[in-house]
Amino acid sequence: MSIRERMREFYETSETYKGLLSAHDEAYLRHYVELVIRYAPPRSKVLDLGCGNGISARLLNQADFDVVGTDISPLFLEDAQTWEKPRLRYQVCDVMELPFESESFDVICSNELVEHLPDVETALTEMMRVVCKGGRIVISGPNLCSPLIPFLDWLNLMAGKPGRPVWGETKRQALQQFMRNCGLYIQKRFLTPATVASNFIYREPDLQADAIGGDADSAYYASSIDLAHFFRSHGFRIVKKAVGFGIKGRIIAGAFPYLSPYITMVVEK
Repeated sequence: MSIRERMREFYETSETYKGLLSAHDEAYLRHYVELVIRYAPPRSKVLDLGCGNGISARLLNQADFDVVGTDISPLFLEDAQTWEKPRLRYQVCDVMELPFESESFDVICSNELVEHLPDVETALTEMMRVVCKGGRIVISGPNLCSPLIPFLDWLNLMAGKPGRPVWGETKRQALQQFMRNCGLYIQKRFLTPATVASNFIYREPDLQADAIGGDADSAYYASSIDLAHFFRSHGFRIVKKAVGFGIKGRIIAGAFPYLSPYITMVVEK
């Protein structure tokens, strides 16, 4: 069974993982929804990919958008489908095989999705296909290649707080990940030509029966540099490399957008 098939089966059947998604409430999703609202034209037709429990799609609909929320797991969407109405619907589908016509949405958006994709290039190509000319793609999620994430893990551990599962469970592990990410950042930022379409790095996801969260199930070392290279190579314009939330987040996003711990990228077709 391929990684893609194993991941699909995991998300379709894991009640434990569905329970973890319950933490993705309105407060948790606020920054993502505000980001999409900020860069989506009024009354846009929006495709919210990998929407999990469906709350983000519902919030975008409440902001007066015509929204289709999708996820690969019917288990995750079973409650959300009771919220459907004329301008809000949900559909089970794979982002790597979107069942929509080309150039049929004004905005394509996703939150904490790309790091879970075993084939990022195919998924991004599908997003580019279904977005309208002049439309926008908004991608949000952890920048797993940023050195700042393991550094923050190390600071938390030094303060006696628990580490991040798989990535920074001990001080030693956090420092090793920090050094690795520094190397990846230098390689991707300064040594990889901007003309290179993709430099995606994959990992074996941890698909445990008792899902532990913390991006243990991620299949791609998500990097905003990768995404920028890919979109530019396909003629897309980078509207925003990173937005950032809070004072510190905005300062980092403005001065060092590719180091920001969180990807908040907006591109235009």
